[in-house]
Amino acid sequence: MNFNKDRFANFAKYDLTINKAFYRNIAFVTLAAAVSIALLGFVIRYNIYTSIVNDQPYLTIDPNGIKGYNWMYTTAIYELGLIGVLLTILAGCWAHNLRSKQGRITELTLPATNQEKFIWHTLVVLVGGCIVCLLSLLVADGFNALLTLICFGTENGITSLTASVFEIASVKGIMEHFINTPLGFGDIESPLVNRFYNTFTFFAIATFIIQLSIYFFANSLKYKFNIILTYIALQILSTIGSILFFIYTAFVEELPFFVDPVDEHTSEDRVNNVCAFFGTIGGISIILAILFIWWSYKRYTKAQITSPFNK
Repeated sequence: MNFNKDRFANFAKYDLTINKAFYRNIAFVTLAAAVSIALLGFVIRYNIYTSIVNDQPYLTIDPNGIKGYNWMYTTAIYELGLIGVLLTILAGCWAHNLRSKQGRITELTLPATNQEKFIWHTLVVLVGGCIVCLLSLLVADGFNALLTLICFGTENGITSLTASVFEIASVKGIMEHFINTPLGFGDIESPLVNRFYNTFTFFAIATFIIQLSIYFFANSLKYKFNIILTYIALQILSTIGSILFFIYTAFVEELPFFVDPVDEHTSEDRVNNVCAFFGTIGGISIILAILFIWWSYKRYTKAQITSPFNK
């Protein structure tokens, strides 16, 4: 059947009405967690600053010149981790309507096509989840800015927590601020280093996308406890992969990813190899993520009232 926007809108309205408590609770938890992390980060920075002020008679520095209370990157890492966890959980909740037998009966008999229902479920958990996370981050940023303004004034400015999160998410930002010499090769603005940053950023994004797709697909297999079971399965696979990697390194004299800062040509070749490796893995991850989503849709179209995995 063809996609009908009116039928799609009616199904979306029905889902938001029936599951408003579910979506409201998710949004509230996200907001509360984001604000809590921002407040905790502020308290830590405030305590560090006040301890420096109290020790001022024994120091040779001016505490008013210290901008440590504007250091948002540690807080930003935790906010970014929160966003990743919440989006992963949401990816594993797209088929929450099918958790119960009655829910499956209702879902499968609603006047909308499988395509329309699947698209709505995908949009509400992924796109809607991103919007909720962004709005929660902006609110947390507002609380952080307000407290910074009240306690420290505007003499040294107020750093945006939201901007720090996006900077950290770029990979290049986190390496610039936490690693003085990026991987020991070249200037931080050189084409070689930028190529590595861009490739690794793509790899990190692709890895996160395939993680979401795995949890998404797992929900099409198991409607209950799928998030916990998927996490356990991924941890087991990760452990096996780590063991195999250590076994591999034990029999290899020199890893192809090691960069020698003394030999410029060798470093460039090795960085290019690393970029090719990460770029290939990232591309494969994107393709697999698309396949997992497509497979999830196929399983959704064949959903039954009862099955061996879902009774």
